Amino acid sequence: MKFQKYHFWLAFFFLIFGFTFSMIIWTIKSAVDTPVYEDKSFLNSYHNIDNNFNQMMAQNRKFNQLYDVDVKVNENRIGMDIKDAFLGQRSLEKHSSNQNMLKVGENTLAISIVDKKTQKPISDANITFQVTRAIVDKYDIDLSNFIYENGVYRTTFKINKAGNWNIQGQIKVIKDIGYFYIKTNTPREE
Repeated sequence: MKFQKYHFWLAFFFLIFGFTFSMIIWTIKSAVDTPVYEDKSFLNSYHNIDNNFNQMMAQNRKFNQLYDVDVKVNENRIGMDIKDAFLGQRSLEKHSSNQNMLKVGENTLAISIVDKKTQKPISDANITFQVTRAIVDKYDIDLSNFIYENGVYRTTFKINKAGNWNIQGQIKVIKDIGYFYIKTNTPREE
């Protein structure tokens, strides 16, 4: 039996078809095996944020008009800041002043809330914060165990891994809600 010219073309076709089909199967398998982490920015599902973002920002403006909030991460003072939510991780060095706030090991978070009208500290706020790494949720540190003392809510948390971190939170006073979101990092070890 002699090989004809069309036998080579037929073998070539099956080789290309088999390779293409195996690449499709490999792509589907890779996509299925890749873990998916749901974005929980502002401590909400992305569906809720997509549907209610403007309302959330209006709530945040109202909250900032009613209360003076001082958030202190280690020795760094910040207000109810959310501007880092609009920055990509690469642009933070140029546009954010919230760099190198965390350290590997023990960190502290202190929050004071003062009513602007009465100038009295708020002692019954519902505070929920989270320290998380971008993309991966296995390093999430939920902070809701604040201790109120002398007008300041305090908590500590431990960072085990150097890198980029997000600190996000919600403060609720009665029905008013304020949001907090910054991107920071642990300084690089030289």
